[in-house]
Amino acid sequence: MLTFAAAASAVPDDILSNLFSSGTPQHYYVMTNDGWRLSVFRYKPDAIKEGTAPVILCHGLHSNSNFWDLDESHSFARFLRNNGYDTWNINLRGSGDSSKPFMAEIRSLSTLRVSKWFGVLSRLPSSITKSDWTFDDHVNKDLPAIIEFVKSRTGKDRITWIGHSMGGMAMYGYLETHDQNSVTGFAALGSTMCVPEDFTKDTILTNLVISKGTRQLSLLINTTIASQIRNLTLGAVKLPWEDRFYNFENMDRLTSIRMFRIAVSDISRGTASQYIDMIENGHLRSYDKKYDYTENLYKVNAPILVTVGPKDPFGSMVIAQYAFDRISSRDKELIQFSKDAGYSSDYGHCDIIIGRPAAEEIFPVLLNWIEKRR
Repeated sequence: MLTFAAAASAVPDDILSNLFSSGTPQHYYVMTNDGWRLSVFRYKPDAIKEGTAPVILCHGLHSNSNFWDLDESHSFARFLRNNGYDTWNINLRGSGDSSKPFMAEIRSLSTLRVSKWFGVLSRLPSSITKSDWTFDDHVNKDLPAIIEFVKSRTGKDRITWIGHSMGGMAMYGYLETHDQNSVTGFAALGSTMCVPEDFTKDTILTNLVISKGTRQLSLLINTTIASQIRNLTLGAVKLPWEDRFYNFENMDRLTSIRMFRIAVSDISRGTASQYIDMIENGHLRSYDKKYDYTENLYKVNAPILVTVGPKDPFGSMVIAQYAFDRISSRDKELIQFSKDAGYSSDYGHCDIIIGRPAAEEIFPVLLNWIEKRR
């Protein structure tokens, strides 16, 4: 069913990124079966709410775990912890402090986060052995390793997954190809599992697909350096694709600067090629093109929440409805965060979590959905 959830009100805990009034999150590293090390943060409440499954938060493409814990006004991770949920904020390979190729480590120094430089420099020897990764690696190697780690640490046999953008897409893929009994519920926020034909009319995306030179240049600079160049102007000069990532009405300048400074990570050539293939052909396919994730959505039967913002070109209602109609879940809900549904604005892609009104309007809706499926 399509649900237009009423806006609710709640205020998250006061935080300062990485310096927390009620305790620093526990930091773990999870090893995958192919030797990549994944950085995971646990936000454990003083008293875990009885009968709840641990919640895993997964970032999207070119993002990292800071997306869920940006600053004192934008932290879904702390909001969940303060409501009694054992919350795990993860970094997939190539993101945050997880393993990444040598050049991606070097580019990460451009963020000028001096406190992180020692960690980056210490990882350089092992990063030489890492070259590239694909969306399939997230689905088949990262997610299984993280889910099993969280289950073993918490003593729980099931988890709840909240994925933004690619973080939701990866869980779709996982549910299609792995045991679904480990997942008590799954929320896909702005996750794209198909590309309508008119989507390729987007000039920037079309140019990226057509021009090999543009693709190579964008991967050389990548999102990390591009974001820091953008921040040097304090946001006065914006990235060409910036309006596709959030509704400017919901974002103030300092929040966007902070997002581009600490919440952005590089994109891999392998994953980029799969996105380009989806733009060209409409379906999300494996790197070798032998498996069609879009075609196999019917295999998903876990409880699921699909959300969309009217100003989100990557997760439009057409895209969200496509996935929603094809999954086999009996327990499924589709929510649009729009003015027509009683929200203060029409939400976009990233402002659904880090936008100015998100803590009061969006967080309680997600919490309510989780509460009903614990």
